[in-house]
Amino acid sequence: MKLNILMDNHTEIDVYYLGEPAVSYWIETEGKAFLFDAGYSDAFLKNAADMGIDVTRAEAVLLSHSHNDHTGGLNPLQELDFQKKPQLIAHPDALLPHEWNGMEIGSPVSAEELSEKFELFLTKEPVWLTKKLVWLGEIPHTLDFEPAYAIGTVEKDGEKQADYITDDTALAYVGEKGLSIITGCSHAGICNIIAYAKKLTGVEKVQSVLGGFHLFHVDERTKATISYLKEENIQELYPCHCTSFAVRAALHGECPVQEVAVGTELEWK
Repeated sequence: MKLNILMDNHTEIDVYYLGEPAVSYWIETEGKAFLFDAGYSDAFLKNAADMGIDVTRAEAVLLSHSHNDHTGGLNPLQELDFQKKPQLIAHPDALLPHEWNGMEIGSPVSAEELSEKFELFLTKEPVWLTKKLVWLGEIPHTLDFEPAYAIGTVEKDGEKQADYITDDTALAYVGEKGLSIITGCSHAGICNIIAYAKKLTGVEKVQSVLGGFHLFHVDERTKATISYLKEENIQELYPCHCTSFAVRAALHGECPVQEVAVGTELEWK
């Protein structure tokens, strides 16, 4: 599997791509191509073009969750002429209205609008995209130190309710050396995600983890997360996006943290 980071908060010196506080990944595996998340604007499309990547080849657009730093680019994306009508795979809650402090923070494009360009596949269940790559679906909270938490509200069943971000999900790739896990923000908890990916695939060894961990302070939750990751003995950790420098520094003190930025290309067999 080959993965290109089309968008992240971080850029590299002398590598001239656009950056924004958002996420988008391009994935190619087993003869298929996928777009995972769509950034905050059209900047990820400009980066893809500069990298020589034709996103209109995508078999499917995969969403990690609803927030607009992952769905904001759906508007310019739907204006493209795809080679064939792609699926858009997401949790049923991912395209509902989401608010925080009076601001819309969900997808700027409705499910009805997106259905004109994409074949919508809204599900809580895992979806095997290829023999080796799976979109995990709704993540169960099985670890005490990673309980669910609410950010703003979601409009569901005709009323606004606390948004526990149940739509948050990730990908897992079954490689020769173990699992590679790719996440957007890990609102479900990066360790909950790892535990579920292992259970779902039946693979115990985790080779690599890439994505945002949504950790900003070195508090008790972060310390427990670091202990869990250290115990897993993961050789390739790529914390990015919503992972603060303080957390990455603390993590690097216990585990091998790798550099990651817009334009980073990773390959797993």
